[in-house]
Amino acid sequence: MNPFFFGRSERPLFGLFTRGRGSGRVATAERAVLLCYPIGSEYLRAHRAFRQLNTLLNRGGTHVLRFDYSCTGDSAGAGVEASVPEWLDDVDWAIDELLDTAGTDSIDVVGLRWGAAFAALAARERDEVRRLILWDPVVSGSEYFDEVLPEGPPTGTVGIEGYPFTEGLREGLLGVDLRRQLAEGRAIPTDIVAADDRPSFHELSAALIEAGRPSRLDVVPSPGDWSQVDPFGDALIPQDIIRILVERLQDDDA
Repeated sequence: MNPFFFGRSERPLFGLFTRGRGSGRVATAERAVLLCYPIGSEYLRAHRAFRQLNTLLNRGGTHVLRFDYSCTGDSAGAGVEASVPEWLDDVDWAIDELLDTAGTDSIDVVGLRWGAAFAALAARERDEVRRLILWDPVVSGSEYFDEVLPEGPPTGTVGIEGYPFTEGLREGLLGVDLRRQLAEGRAIPTDIVAADDRPSFHELSAALIEAGRPSRLDVVPSPGDWSQVDPFGDALIPQDIIRILVERLQDDDA
C-alpha cells in the first residue's frame, strides 16, 4: 500500500496505490484499474465496498489507484471551492498517475454514482482507457437534484447530508447528462452495472450503442447495498455487484 500526493503543486491530490499480488498472465500484462469515488456522504458509505473491490483486484494481479478529488477527503482545497471542471481535471491527473506508476499503456476505469459520471466524461478523449465500468451512475444532474432536493432548487450554498454544494457546483452538476455527452469522443467499451432497474440506465445504454460505443447493462440486485447502513452505522457491501465488477475487470477478452 502506497499513500502519496500527486497532481498540481498548488492543489495536490491524495492517492492510494496498491500493487497486484497475483501471478500469471494478468499480472504479467500489468493490468491496472482506476477507482473513482462518489461525492458527499456517498463517498463515506462507499468506502468499505471500494476497499473490498481494491483487495480482490490486487489478489488477481491487478494494480489499483484510488484517490480523493480536490476539495474532498485528504486532497487539498476547501469544500466550497469544489467545481466540476476541477474534478474532471483530477480524474485526468489520476489516469496519468496510474499509467506512470503501474508502468502500463492502458487502464480500466470504474466509477460509482457521480464518480461514474466524472470517469466517463474525463475518459472521452483518453486513448489509454481500455474500458469503463459505470456503477449505479448518475446519468443526469437534473434527475439527481430532483431526488435529493425535491423541494426545488435553492439559492446559494446548500448542505446535502452535511456536505456543502455551492450554487456554482450545482450548476456544473446540473449540466451533466451522460445520454447526450457520451455520444461524443472515443467509442470506449462501457459496462453499466446497477442495483436498480432504472429507465435512465437503459436510456444511457441505448444512447451509447446508437453512438457506436459497445455497451452492456447488468442489473444485479444485491442483499448488501452500498447506500444503506447496518444497525451499527456501517455501509453494507453489495457482494454480488463486486463479484461482477471483478469478473469484468479481469476478463482478457474485453
